[in-house]
Amino acid sequence: MVEIKHITCNSPIEAEGFRAVLREAGIENDLFDETNSKVARGILDQTTDVLVKEEDYEEAEKLYQMYLSEQQNVTPWCPKCGSENVILRKNKCSTRQLPRILAALLTFIPIGTCWTKKYVCNDCGHKWEC
Repeated sequence: MVEIKHITCNSPIEAEGFRAVLREAGIENDLFDETNSKVARGILDQTTDVLVKEEDYEEAEKLYQMYLSEQQNVTPWCPKCGSENVILRKNKCSTRQLPRILAALLTFIPIGTCWTKKYVCNDCGHKWEC
């Protein structure tokens, strides 16, 4: 029987980028996310697990750390106009967070911070979430 280990990514987008790195390295992988994981996990915290064989785990973990460090050096750009003249703004919790807060209170799950992060393009004014 093949043993499977998981590496937890911070978002589905990060997981897909990491999976591409694993594919390039020839490491088989799969996702374990909010559609097939524990109840509410992934929905509330947006994490996604990437599954790899135990024999590939050490190499996959090294690749993940390299992937994270490379992503910190990537300059964000506006998906509307392509400009790199963008800033990151933190906004207070909006009413969109209300269902999350209620679900957390009802299930006694810690809600974490109540800030949203959005990029704003200084050239065209387009706003999008991180």
